[in-house]
Amino acid sequence: MKMLYCPKCHDVRKLQRKQVFCQCGGSSGWYNRDGLNAVVAGMAIPLGFQNSSFVKALINQPDEGRGEVFEAFVIPSECPTIERM
Repeated sequence: MKMLYCPKCHDVRKLQRKQVFCQCGGSSGWYNRDGLNAVVAGMAIPLGFQNSSFVKALINQPDEGRGEVFEAFVIPSECPTIERM
């Protein structure tokens, strides 16, 4: 799963097939039709969730205490699945 982070307003948004904007409007992005490649614009910093790790954390959600940890990462500046506008 890809997300975008705006360094100006610190908003995080999940990418969708339609263009999404951060709270301040300084960052935006969307998935291409293939659902894998994406476009980000403005100050957007793309983030990724390791899907299998995220699903495992959801399944193992504890009733109390610390939440289940999952793997997330900052997508590199040069990435073949991200186009910057």
